[in-house]
Amino acid sequence: THIQSWYEGTILSEDHPDLPLSSQSLSRLLSRIGEGTANLEFSRKLIEQISTCSTLVYDITSLSSYSQSISLLEYGYNRDGLDLPQINLSLIVDKDLGIPVMYDLYPGSIADVSTLKNTVKKMKAQGVRNYTLIMDRGFFSTDNIEEMVSADLSFIIPPTSNLKNVKEAISAIHKRIDDPDHLRLYEKEPLFVMPVSIDIGENRLDGYAFYDQKREQQERNTFYKRLYDLMEVLKSKSLKPWMNPGEVFRATAKRDAKFIEWKAIDGKFHVSLRKNAVSHAVNKMGKFILLYRGEFSWMECLSLYRSKDVVEKGFDVLKNDIELMPTNLRTNSSLRGYLFIAFIALILRMKLMKMMIDAELNKRYSVEGLLTELEKIKIMVLPNGEKMATEISKKQREILDALHMCA
Repeated sequence: THIQSWYEGTILSEDHPDLPLSSQSLSRLLSRIGEGTANLEFSRKLIEQISTCSTLVYDITSLSSYSQSISLLEYGYNRDGLDLPQINLSLIVDKDLGIPVMYDLYPGSIADVSTLKNTVKKMKAQGVRNYTLIMDRGFFSTDNIEEMVSADLSFIIPPTSNLKNVKEAISAIHKRIDDPDHLRLYEKEPLFVMPVSIDIGENRLDGYAFYDQKREQQERNTFYKRLYDLMEVLKSKSLKPWMNPGEVFRATAKRDAKFIEWKAIDGKFHVSLRKNAVSHAVNKMGKFILLYRGEFSWMECLSLYRSKDVVEKGFDVLKNDIELMPTNLRTNSSLRGYLFIAFIALILRMKLMKMMIDAELNKRYSVEGLLTELEKIKIMVLPNGEKMATEISKKQREILDALHMCA
């Protein structure tokens, strides 16, 4: 967006005065990229160069658009709560390096659990070996577990509670997890930990059950506050004769509908809590299970799983800083090309974030603040055509030195 204006204000316009930056030429460029295999070749070379072989975090997000001409856009589960067609973007991030190494696109209607098989094949084709996959419960299914075990993968994943074996394990945890023998310390906070084993299909997985009392209290407070606010909203609604009370209730209560008993009397909702449903939800709070395949202590398991926020930060950067999705793309190929450019931008930005954290610059600057400070460095073109940089300020020198860069 506005690339011509930006370009004219940079030294690029002096060094490369004839770049074709019209919207038509950019569209042609993106389409050429999107029609080829640049993303796969780039990831393969990147993985070869950085020897990715440690801990990979895998997750999926939804990218919504108003475009009417991109066939990849389909309606599906939208993680941002938008009523728009979407594509699903999966991202694989190297936890230790803090950068993404692979991505893939799927039509918006495809569920998370059905993407893993192809992802595993693509990672093997890219030369990724001896790694541990960290995934959220959205990828948990019997088929996915069997796929990862048959591929001899190491992984960490929390189970969903809709399987009978998992429900039984959770019930057993409630009775024994707070035994003093299970007390541990994690990051200076008390935590109860006990080993578990659960049969998932034909495979028996080891894992750890965790009980965090501080987290339990926070979850309780948030939960009860949300239910209280919801009941107040329902009580305040005025139901017109033409309204369907059930539809109004479901649209208002959404995911919390199962916790509320309601009646519509004289155009008003009369509501109360479903005690059994509330108690069932509260009993789970602060407790969770992580299943794994490989060799992990409870502390390694927990710390690795909590490191998955690195990919969530990547999605946040894509959506808010790099500003996906553009509204002016018209074809699948131009969309694929644009996302490849965004992927490269994400690598650069996340690498800079990692460098800032390592140098402790993140305590004084945001990424935007740091770039704004460095943007003040200008190149002057003298009358004889010679180019020289402006003086480097103290702040700029501190940043450059901390990042081991020169102006």
